[in-house]
Amino acid sequence: MFSTTRTTKTLIRIALSCLTAYTVLAHAGQGTTLSSVAPMRGNTSASANFKGSSNGNLPGDTNVSKVNVHTLLYPGHTTKVLVHYLPWWGPSPRGVDVRYRSDDPDQIRRTFTDMTSRGIDGVVVDWYGSQDFVETAWRKSAQILGEFPNLSFSIMVDSGVYKFHRCQGCDLTQTILYYLRPLSKNYFSNPQYLRYSAQPVVFEFGMDAVGDADWAKIQAAFPEILWVHIHKQGFDLDASRGAFAWIDAPAKNSILPSSPASRLTSFYRYAHTEPAKLTVGAAYKGFDDSLAPWGKENPKHIDQSCGETWLRSFYLVNSQYSVKDQLPFLQLITWNDYEEGTALESGIDNCATLSVLRSGKSIDIQLSHASTIDHIVLLRQKGNELFQEFASYPPDTTSIPLPQQSGTYFVQAIGKPFLKNTISNSIVIP
Repeated sequence: MFSTTRTTKTLIRIALSCLTAYTVLAHAGQGTTLSSVAPMRGNTSASANFKGSSNGNLPGDTNVSKVNVHTLLYPGHTTKVLVHYLPWWGPSPRGVDVRYRSDDPDQIRRTFTDMTSRGIDGVVVDWYGSQDFVETAWRKSAQILGEFPNLSFSIMVDSGVYKFHRCQGCDLTQTILYYLRPLSKNYFSNPQYLRYSAQPVVFEFGMDAVGDADWAKIQAAFPEILWVHIHKQGFDLDASRGAFAWIDAPAKNSILPSSPASRLTSFYRYAHTEPAKLTVGAAYKGFDDSLAPWGKENPKHIDQSCGETWLRSFYLVNSQYSVKDQLPFLQLITWNDYEEGTALESGIDNCATLSVLRSGKSIDIQLSHASTIDHIVLLRQKGNELFQEFASYPPDTTSIPLPQQSGTYFVQAIGKPFLKNTISNSIVIP
């Protein structure tokens, strides 16, 4: 998205004075800027050494759209967009080598910078207890988060707390209570901790699969916590204060069709019957856990459909909520779970192809998968990786005026939020 200042407008008029007069089409009602960009360089926090993976994660040097994620939501929304974050990449080998460590301060800063640049409001940290590497990485991250005051954070207490780090002789309820004490002490007083109705929001994940927790007892011990549970049980549990949607993927070889859209629709419709409870929606690009240790024998799968799965999950939100009936929070699933093929960090493949052809006094544009494109820009090359943006056009543009100034020009299709950007072949004007 481009903003315009009085100074920028003056620069544009000077820069375009040597071009043939033509109307520059502004995108989304905003003006066009003249700026130096590097449109072919990877622009995410993902490692440039990550080469992509067979379960649907793009390489780390992919050029990813920085269009604000909020543009995918309904007009007038007040929804806070959170992203599920797993700071577990470190010393232990996992199913995918992402080529970075979650406890590296430089990587942490790159991550928060990248999140902020895409319009994310906060992170939901998948937490495995105070004895886990995740806690080590997140304690470092929480300190650096202060440099990004617009980002909030909340904790999701994962069932791994009980499976891997239960306190000696403790059942599930006792284990949760045991870890809530340091959790409360270390994080709830942080001014960036996520609150709703003045209460700290805490998620739980997968506890029903490892035991039967006494949530009434847990809530009574920590009455300040606003607990949010997974799926419909978040609405059904008496002690629950809210529910969050999650990916419900079928087996990869299942003969039954995947129906994530219907599951999300059911979640939102049920949420409307429980207005007193907090609703956290979901958006994701797809799912494939075939590289995860827990998914190799019976992998689950939701096809990305060239970015349409991602866009459809926003359509479902927009079909159920409005300015008069707001969705409080939306969780993006996930920032960096590369093992389950849900990593948004390195972008989403929209399968777009873009080619241009000089035709008389115009440049003809051929673009596939235009529904995944936010806008098109005209670029003039100024150096090896330095380009100048001259104009912005709607995604359905098929022809633009040919500049008369000599140089090498490119057309770039800027994807909708989180989707891959695509650049054309060159047009050389001698």
